[in-house]
Amino acid sequence: MNNQVKKFAIFFFTAILVLSAAVSFPAAKAEAAVIWDGVELKKGTIGKVTILKDTPLFTRSKGKIVKVKTLKKGQTASVFAVTEGYYHLYKKTFIKKNSYAKFTAVPKDVQYELNKEFRTVYYGLKLNKKHKYTYYDAENDLENWEYSGASYGWEVWKVNGANGYAYTENKNWMRLGVANSDFIFLNIKLPLKTGSYWRDDIYGIHHRVLSVNKTVKTPAGTFKHVIEIKDSENFYYYFAPNVGLILTVDNNGKTPKRVFELRNIQ
Repeated sequence: MNNQVKKFAIFFFTAILVLSAAVSFPAAKAEAAVIWDGVELKKGTIGKVTILKDTPLFTRSKGKIVKVKTLKKGQTASVFAVTEGYYHLYKKTFIKKNSYAKFTAVPKDVQYELNKEFRTVYYGLKLNKKHKYTYYDAENDLENWEYSGASYGWEVWKVNGANGYAYTENKNWMRLGVANSDFIFLNIKLPLKTGSYWRDDIYGIHHRVLSVNKTVKTPAGTFKHVIEIKDSENFYYYFAPNVGLILTVDNNGKTPKRVFELRNIQ
């Protein structure tokens, strides 16, 4: 067990860079556009207007309302805000709220799809104790993880039937360490959103959240809304909400290497 702990810890300290895009590395694949009712939505879109009769498009210049052009009957435009008397469109333009334009709000499920990259993650990074996990570890080959109970506020997991590791998660941190010890080797600052940055309060390792909306494939399946975290040692961690860590990638060599990967979950 001691050798296993050492190998596991070394791999996490020296090689934790978790997967990136849905199919391959590096994680540079753009997310697909969100299309709703024939309109490509941008962040902040709350609906659209359909022009029922030719209507002027305005902007403000030096405190005055100035006509930009005329929107023709049948045209559509994204709406980013609605105020008394106006629909606010792109590039600080607006039209009057009247019978010349019909407003349709973006449905809530589409709004979520549009804004999920900008969501905040408050919890759900630790392993789900309702499941059993099989991981591939580059050092130890296959590892079977099974929840075995709680101890002093930590959720303890057996690995291949032996005493293994423990998770804890609160509003400030998600931590992973060796069960029944003071040895903690993974510290994730909560809450998380794209661009979040922190310094590990134990070891001083720096971390940044690259995305909260990756689609990641492992032998265990395809996971959506995955959180991607890069650390200062050039490792990536990938966490699926309410599943936990699904992949760790070491990006220190010529090509990225999957050093810890979820193979099965039941």
